[in-house]
Amino acid sequence: MKRVRVAVGTKNPIKITAVREVFDDLFKDEKTEVLGILVDSAVPIQPFGEEVITGAVNRALKSLKSGNADYGIGIEGGVFPLGNKWYNLGFVAIVDKKGTIGTGTSGWFECPEPILRKLKSGEELGTVMDRLTGRRGTKREEGAVGIFTRKKVTRKEFYKHGLYMALIPFLNDRLWKEGVFAIQ
Repeated sequence: MKRVRVAVGTKNPIKITAVREVFDDLFKDEKTEVLGILVDSAVPIQPFGEEVITGAVNRALKSLKSGNADYGIGIEGGVFPLGNKWYNLGFVAIVDKKGTIGTGTSGWFECPEPILRKLKSGEELGTVMDRLTGRRGTKREEGAVGIFTRKKVTRKEFYKHGLYMALIPFLNDRLWKEGVFAIQ
């Protein structure tokens, strides 16, 4: 059985579990080893707009190198503008040893204005949600998306969607690189 080493640029157990579940699901013929590695995203603790993408890519590249892995994965939660609103999302970047990079996102949900104001003042979403719920560590549990959806969509499921999307180039290597999707 082939062994695949996956390094995730975080120590957050929710993100690590999401990666493990997606790789186990898609690569059933391989033994997957998933490592959480603390890396610096080089973006603010609460990223906005393009910083979300930059943070995920930085985490993927740094974890690939630090973990001596086959794949490096960066998952960056942040807030992204669309139209005149701001949305919370998880951006995912996956890089392999050959330098192929796949990117994807989780679903998006509108960021409530009172929370957006807190984020723009420099607070992290997890901290804001902890204060609103009177709990600690919500970002290591169901996350804001789980709180807002009454646990119908948990943070782990939210990130799994983005991981599947970011894996598309790896799952369709020949089709992706050779451009056979072009209509003749």
